[in-house]
Amino acid sequence: MNYPKLPPWPFIDPESPPDGYLKVGESTDRARISTALIPVWHFFVANEYLVVVKKIWLEGRNGGSGRHATTQYEYPIAGARWFVDTVERFFLPPDHPDAVPRGKLNMRGEVNGETLGVTRGAWFGGEHIPGYSFDNLNRIEHSTLLPEGAFCQMFEMGDPWLFEDGLFELFKEIAQRHENGEF
Repeated sequence: MNYPKLPPWPFIDPESPPDGYLKVGESTDRARISTALIPVWHFFVANEYLVVVKKIWLEGRNGGSGRHATTQYEYPIAGARWFVDTVERFFLPPDHPDAVPRGKLNMRGEVNGETLGVTRGAWFGGEHIPGYSFDNLNRIEHSTLLPEGAFCQMFEMGDPWLFEDGLFELFKEIAQRHENGEF
């Protein structure tokens, strides 16, 4: 199914965000740490949106100069609660009325006019590491490395990062702070 595409937001520098961007957390994807890379994701709230951004340094090849690379995802801020509630549905007993139907690997819903999704994937946390993705079907995947493509935004998170390293708790905290009217 095709969804109307909204323009991606301009990339932000997590080390120097624009005025009006409130940093609400950060989290490191430990499964993807290497000697050359520490993937730290920064979470901002701006204009009723949750903006998730990662900026990494890429070494140049053959003595060439390196450069920064940025990946970014945007969701309506109310999507944080929708994500938490939807992931929790995957853990309900199969006979529970709110459970994700047996054999179904994704769920979709509309939040503030944008179609969001949660997808269960076998390698979303890296090689042989299952996880979930938080999808925005109205926004195109974008990074400073790749040209804009036809694919939707899919923020992929492995189970260990999500449930053992505190990322799911961060989403819960952001959702609660939004509901409390903090931003």
